[in-house]
Amino acid sequence: MQLLVSDFDGTYFLNEEDIKINNQMIKQFMEKGNIFMLSSGRSFKSLKEMTQKYHIPYDYLSCCDGSILYDKNDNIVIKYNLNSGIIQEFLNLQKEIFVKKVQHSYPDDYYDTYHEGSLIGLNLVVENENITKDFLDKYKKLAEKYIDYDFLHYKHDNITFFCLKNKGINKSTTVKYLKSFLNLNYQDIITVGDNENDFKMLECFNSYYIGNVDEKIKKVCLKGYNSLSNLLEDMQ
Repeated sequence: MQLLVSDFDGTYFLNEEDIKINNQMIKQFMEKGNIFMLSSGRSFKSLKEMTQKYHIPYDYLSCCDGSILYDKNDNIVIKYNLNSGIIQEFLNLQKEIFVKKVQHSYPDDYYDTYHEGSLIGLNLVVENENITKDFLDKYKKLAEKYIDYDFLHYKHDNITFFCLKNKGINKSTTVKYLKSFLNLNYQDIITVGDNENDFKMLECFNSYYIGNVDEKIKKVCLKGYNSLSNLLEDMQ
């Protein structure tokens, strides 16, 4: 049994025609007794909507960059709540730059404002043209001050996400959990991605990238492909 983990945007979903082919190949992969997980920076609500819209088969959904894992019946398997000590200081970074929006990450969705309940992460969404050196310096200093937290930033189209999570929580977290839960060996796990928030899961397992990626991503991957379906064809 193999576990295949794929990022969604820019990896599983390139365009509507590509996703149809990927769906067919994933169904064949799963019919052989293998396990498939989508892993995304998206919230559960957003990723679930995509799976329903495009009829994507899956066994697990890992959302909010590894902060929460759902099974195919929408049950929460495991989640990692954000400790509260740093929240206000992180939000104060908004004073340094024009922030398009703040994503308060909860188990079900991202919200623009704080709600009661389990906060699993925070994202500042900034248009690339507004990012300044002063802001990046303050972001770096905050990361150096709070070493028990992970500060991640990655680009998607014309925006950059500046993310706050508890230490060690990233896309590899839910993959490692499933490795133990399913009693898999490292060679049984394949991860696929294209961006900085995929790096940790690509670094830890047998990994491949899709499309044009940074050299940092290429260095930890075995090979690159134009689409996920091309990789699946090679795996047959």
